[in-house]
Amino acid sequence: MTAESEATWIGYSVFDTSQECYEYCENACYIAANTQSAKRFLDTSFFPGDCEIHSVSWDDLLKDYGCSGGEYAMEADVFARFKSLAQQHGVSFDAEVFYGDDSIMVVEINHQFLIRGNDE
Repeated sequence: MTAESEATWIGYSVFDTSQECYEYCENACYIAANTQSAKRFLDTSFFPGDCEIHSVSWDDLLKDYGCSGGEYAMEADVFARFKSLAQQHGVSFDAEVFYGDDSIMVVEINHQFLIRGNDE
């Protein structure tokens, strides 16, 4: 990972290749803090053999990489990195604890900051 990509790296998401979509936590793309945590999340999917773990960057979030309308379920370490980057870039968002589990924050990026039409 280059220094630039490391500076904007957020976490990891699980991609289901058979469904061609990212795994969700309710209506939010799930972002794990590390590959071990992503593997634990992958093991809860219906077809773990069809899944891949993808790195997620700040730019991916703004491009709404999982088509979740800018809504992401983040583990605590991911949320800390996200908050720091959001402050640096002046991006506003709403956040709430996921059903009383303070190890996961559900974040919705203010839609004015999302970049539309950049599916890559």
